[in-house]
Amino acid sequence: MPEKRTVLITGASSGIGQASALLLAQRDFSVFGTTRNPSGVEPISGVEVLPLDVCSEESVNTCVDTVLKRAGRLDTLVNNAGYGLTGVVEEVTIEEAKAQFETNFFGVVRMVKRVLPIMRRQGSGQIINISSGLGLTALAFTGFYSSSKFALEGYTEALRHEVSPFQIRVSLVEPGFVQTKFRDNIQYARYPISDYDPWRQRAAVGPAARGPASPARPCCWDAVCSAAVCR
Repeated sequence: MPEKRTVLITGASSGIGQASALLLAQRDFSVFGTTRNPSGVEPISGVEVLPLDVCSEESVNTCVDTVLKRAGRLDTLVNNAGYGLTGVVEEVTIEEAKAQFETNFFGVVRMVKRVLPIMRRQGSGQIINISSGLGLTALAFTGFYSSSKFALEGYTEALRHEVSPFQIRVSLVEPGFVQTKFRDNIQYARYPISDYDPWRQRAAVGPAARGPASPARPCCWDAVCSAAVCR
């Protein structure tokens, strides 16, 4: 009987990460999902939830070491952890911009640096990075979120070429607007500039202006699962 493949999904407490974890568990993967606070997450059927802060190298090492101890290998890494930052470029502080990149971009870099030696030793592996449609075309009020995803796109393309000789596959998934809790967790620039308010209102940016999201579609997590099951 073939050995179960092991997948580690960051940001699996809700949304695309959670849905992908559930689908892969149903397809007989050994699934580990992560969140910053496992005690605040409802159990996910077939998924072992581990604590992880992608902004901490120590946390990344501990998480991956736990997966190896329990599963003995790591076949697929899905980098899904991230959040949105909304605000015009001028009003976002340097600290807010750095924090956005620390999670959305350098969090991925930390995870990849930790798992690549494992996958090279195995002679195989799969890395799936969750980007965004805003990593292809930026919109107003999403400058730093889009920038973090543009950076992820370039990083992923280079990585794909570099690790292909080791039979490690690298993929990007670029979702559009999907009905998940991502919208509820968006952060807004701390010091908005009122001169931009007329355009902000037209763009319906901000907690008060936020309307209902489009109905959720399974294509995003289906894309993650398709990449993961493809050998």
